[in-house]
Amino acid sequence: MSTFQNSAHFEQVFKDNWELMYQSAYSKIGDQSIVEDILQEIFIDIWQRRDSLEIKSGIKAYLLTAVKYQVMKHFDELAKVRANSSNTLPESFYEENIFGFEELYNEIEIAVEMLPPRAQLVFRMSRLEGYSADEIADKLKVSPQTVHNQLSKSLKIMRGELKHLAPAIAVYILA
Repeated sequence: MSTFQNSAHFEQVFKDNWELMYQSAYSKIGDQSIVEDILQEIFIDIWQRRDSLEIKSGIKAYLLTAVKYQVMKHFDELAKVRANSSNTLPESFYEENIFGFEELYNEIEIAVEMLPPRAQLVFRMSRLEGYSADEIADKLKVSPQTVHNQLSKSLKIMRGELKHLAPAIAVYILA
């Protein structure tokens, strides 16, 4: 069975997630038109594969992963264009923009894995999937205060584990 039952469901997924996806891509690229193109490509691809696409990890996680790969693809294409137009492109451009993003993602994943299972779940739902504390509380059948407490403890641990990252990145992810 397809993840998307009909066009109304697909449209609702778009409405629920486009802003989070946009913010994620814009924070890396900083160009509105490029980010809009990336989101359009992602949703066109999903629509074209809607009958066979099975999303097992959760729609928000899937969409944010798609954004990550499209951003990497953008930087890869940009590096190729610049390399073809000029041989003065520093090697570090590619490494800083693509490998740095991948390294950051891996470090965050490692730090999240260090959290207790329930704290991992709350952190992922809040920071990676974009759920509010009330939504998390409702889904996990706990009070919003419990979610806030779990998140506060998780963020403290994550800040300690990721303190070596650039402050701006740490603030964006762990704020």
